[in-house]
Amino acid sequence: MNDSASLQRSVRVAGRGVVSALGRGVAAQVEGLRAARPAPLALPDSHSLYHPAAPLEQPERLWRLLDAAVADALAEAGVTDADQADLALFLGTSSLDIPDAEARYAEACARDADTALALDKPGYGNLAEHLATRFGFAGPRYTYCTACSSAANALLQAAQRIAAGELERALVVGVEAYNKLSARGFEALMLASADGARPFDRDRNGLVLGEGVGAVLLEAGEARAGDLLLSGGANLCDTSSSTNSEPGAIAEVIRRALASADCEPAAIAAIKAHGTSTPSNDRAEGLALRQVFGDDPPPFSSFKPCLGHTLGACGTLELIALHGCLQAGVLPPAAGFQHIDPELGLAPLTKEQPVGAGAYLLDYFGFGGNNTALVVRYLA
Repeated sequence: MNDSASLQRSVRVAGRGVVSALGRGVAAQVEGLRAARPAPLALPDSHSLYHPAAPLEQPERLWRLLDAAVADALAEAGVTDADQADLALFLGTSSLDIPDAEARYAEACARDADTALALDKPGYGNLAEHLATRFGFAGPRYTYCTACSSAANALLQAAQRIAAGELERALVVGVEAYNKLSARGFEALMLASADGARPFDRDRNGLVLGEGVGAVLLEAGEARAGDLLLSGGANLCDTSSSTNSEPGAIAEVIRRALASADCEPAAIAAIKAHGTSTPSNDRAEGLALRQVFGDDPPPFSSFKPCLGHTLGACGTLELIALHGCLQAGVLPPAAGFQHIDPELGLAPLTKEQPVGAGAYLLDYFGFGGNNTALVVRYLA
């Protein structure tokens, strides 16, 4: 993948489908974000980290969530069966189909633990293959697994291919479903909060995991009022740490994204921050924003207190949520924020702010130092 993408022709969001903790559909995301409705902190007993087996319907649930979001995106875009035949698919995920594998493994252990295989159907392309079979996609298929930047990188690559004239349209899907591997991993790293996400707050103590699917149909075409255009973006892999983000690397990927969109920092109307609520990530992002924008950056917010951190899916989920909020004319607050971190000296929005046409920055930073920033333009 090129480290930055300068888009030669307009790439617009033509269709959206989303299922998250806030519900199904764009309107549900906007309503929940505006109400600062926190993501659930508790799970049913059957989903507990220490429950011996996931419920047997879990595999079907993953596919149902995936199919629902994709069907909604195709319907909003008016994609016909004939169009689907050659539709390119770009899928981003952190956990792949591990929820499915965990459930099958639990069933196999119940039958015969000695012969049970933890991964009986390995492969990075299982989710994309399922969608191709379910919807009849015969075009090229790509899967991105770059931690929390997965779906953002899928968006960046798809937009670059469309802008270059290699594709007319592409379906970009971000998917992340609850699984014990991710939940136990963040628990072991002591990065999971027991009392809610508070991005950029002095007393932030960890993230809240989320799940969901966001599907975006991108296409080349004439822009119209209400459209969101992907104007540019950049990806940069920082090798300084396997887990922590570094402010200088984040600042650099933001600068490259702005340059690719021919956009000066002062032209950014607002920022959809990554804002995970972990001490190190928010510190790095906050310091990076000051490096790029100075002591008074544009208004910024994080959606993760309401959506949860959907890991590899947050690229599409949060893009869809931002688009919906822009269409409603507002940027929602970062729920849970109360105290300014003296090291950062920055505060996200604590109440919704009116917004309109203009350029917006979206940040996505993942484990392994895979950092991505996107620049979009909203047409009122």
